[in-house]
Amino acid sequence: MTDSTTTRYRFDHVGFITEDMDHSLAAYRALGVEVMERNYRRGTHDLAFAGAGTDVLLEFQAPPLLPESEDYITKHGWSIERIALVCDDAHRAYAELTAAGIASAWEPEEFAVDGVPLAIAAGVWSPEGLMIDIVQHLNVHVPRPERRARGDLALHHACCLVPDLAKAEDFWTTNFGLRKTYDFTSPLVDGGTKGFVMLGDPSFDEGSHEFTLEIIGGEFDTIDGPVFERRGACFDHICFTTSDVDGTWQRAVEAGVEPLSAPTYYAEYNSTIAWLYDADGTHIELMTPIPEGLMADAFATGSCSNHWVDDWQRSAVVLPRSGGLPVKVHR
Repeated sequence: MTDSTTTRYRFDHVGFITEDMDHSLAAYRALGVEVMERNYRRGTHDLAFAGAGTDVLLEFQAPPLLPESEDYITKHGWSIERIALVCDDAHRAYAELTAAGIASAWEPEEFAVDGVPLAIAAGVWSPEGLMIDIVQHLNVHVPRPERRARGDLALHHACCLVPDLAKAEDFWTTNFGLRKTYDFTSPLVDGGTKGFVMLGDPSFDEGSHEFTLEIIGGEFDTIDGPVFERRGACFDHICFTTSDVDGTWQRAVEAGVEPLSAPTYYAEYNSTIAWLYDADGTHIELMTPIPEGLMADAFATGSCSNHWVDDWQRSAVVLPRSGGLPVKVHR
């Protein structure tokens, strides 16, 4: 696949819209995520950044919201709204993307506080209708966590569910220069592809920037399937890696975070995986770190080992969400 862009993109943050900022942050704190910064002005904005183990952040926005976010809620509810990529020139990037036929969400506009321009942001839509934020930083510096030991909690990927896996992969690699770091796919009997891939940006690095976009399509399991049936194409979950999946999951549950599926070992991945609901019901995945070097080698060589097995479909026992907000909040 040839990259058709001249702009160099780097994953910057995963954007959530949340109904209750305090409860959202409390749920992620219970996991061990650090809140890096919060900016609140009554009646104007409520914005927070959090992270763990990588320079890619989680961005949380609570009401009042932008018009495009209000529109998003009507379809998807409170959830992951967007993936943001940073670049050197948002105007040029937007022009390139729209010239390539990608639909505009909004034109480049300046974001300022107290008259100080902090960033320029533009928005585009993926073919499935997923929001992509193009950001150029100006006079802003949000602290970002650093990775320490590989087994420590680290944000690893955000996931989107799509009807056509191959089409979605082509869109992201062609227009944003992403490269495959993991491939767990197989042909569908009637054509197309099922499974998932993970894509890293040109700055992918296992030390400080081991973050990927996971794309799942073709077939879905008991975790992702109900979400796709209800919402269609969407950003459905984020994932953290940790060498202590069982302990991290148990401590979060004891702190009031709602469990989605208990820790289970999957031989096909050689990984323990567990799931939680965040305060708005978005799925949080916990998994054992991918072996060091595996994704970096795939990124460098362009060759991914395919470890597909016919029974890869997980049939995890799913616990229904109560819809309450039990996590403890310290205001």
